[in-house]
Order: sequence, then structure tokens, then C-alpha cells
Amino acid sequence: MKSMESLLTFSLWTLIHCLDFVKAATLSIHPGRSVFFYYETVTLSCAVPGSFRSWTVKRNTSTRSSVSCETWGQLNGSSCTIKGVYPSDSGVYWCESDSRECSNILNITVATGVILQGPAVPLTEGDSVTLNCSYKEKYAKESTSNFSTAFYRNGAVIEKTSEGRLSFIHVSKENEGSYKCVHPTKGQSPEVWLEVRGDGDDIKFHEAFV
Repeated sequence: MKSMESLLTFSLWTLIHCLDFVKAATLSIHPGRSVFFYYETVTLSCAVPGSFRSWTVKRNTSTRSSVSCETWGQLNGSSCTIKGVYPSDSGVYWCESDSRECSNILNITVATGVILQGPAVPLTEGDSVTLNCSYKEKYAKESTSNFSTAFYRNGAVIEKTSEGRLSFIHVSKENEGSYKCVHPTKGQSPEVWLEVRGDGDDIKFHEAFV
């Protein structure tokens, strides 16, 4: 993904395209994060308890809009798997029924070099989370977080660590924001939006910047 503006555009397009958002419809992702290295396997699943409608995973990318799983992944019931993600898989994903009802939105970014591994879904105040700054060469088999790292929130340095991990024991709304990490020699990661909800908050469809 080339810019935050692109993600915002994709998300707004989805909000307009969908006739209704169903709170009972949930899109989940495995592994449970929003940024991935080249060639990782990613599975997206629709959970709609008690629904008799047909649901499928769709996406908007920089090249095509509202494309169903059959075109870009392997369909298995209400799940869709991408075996070997590539930058062209970066975009906005959601579940959609045959009557254009939609689930929550998830943003995915595929990158090489330095990435910040954060949660794909919003957190609730009081949750614990660890952000992992990882580095991997394009064709390497394994990544590493064993390096000194500077972490930024909303463009300002908040912490420097001897290894690529930043942990929050109990998150609050004050922790919400746009995060990135910087490797001492290999550059910086794409930004990840960390959303934190209060216990009583209704579901909102935030255009996450990743």
C-alpha cells in the first residue's frame, strides 16, 4: 500500500457500497495482525452465527474493487486463504452477504524489510498487547526482532528498546494512535493504527492506517 490516503479511500468506498453493516457478522484473520511479509499464508474467515444467507470474503485493492475470494484466494466454506501474499494483496477486506450486508472491515498491508506486527482488530480498554518490530530480507525464511528499536506514535518517539518489542499491560484510549518502528540500519516500518475501545462503545468502522 502506497499511502494512508489509499486505505482511507478503499474503506470509504466499502462503507458506501455496503447497504448495511451487521454486528453479528465478523471477519477474522489468521495470523491475527494487519501487516505481513511477502509470501506469508493468510486466512480470512466470516463468522455469522444463525445466518442462512450466503456470505463471502471480498476486498478492495489498488487495482480492483469488490472482488470475491474466488478470484484471488482459495475458498473453503466461509473462509478464504491466500497462500503467499504479495503487495498487490494489500487493501481492505470484509465479509458480504448476497443481499450486500457487510461485516467489519480489516486492512491488510504486505511489505518487505521492516514491519510492525500489531493487532488487526480493535482492542478494549484493559487488554494487553505487544507490538513486534520485525525485519526480514525478501527471500529469507525467518524474521528477527533481535535489534535495538525506536517506536513512534503519531510521529513522535515514545520509547527506545534493546529488542523489537513494545508491550502495554493495560491499554487505554491514550494508547490509541498510529505506530511505527525504526530499525537502526534497515529503515522504518509501515504505520499501524492501534484502536482502543471503551467497554460500552458500539462497533465503529475505523479506517485503520497500516
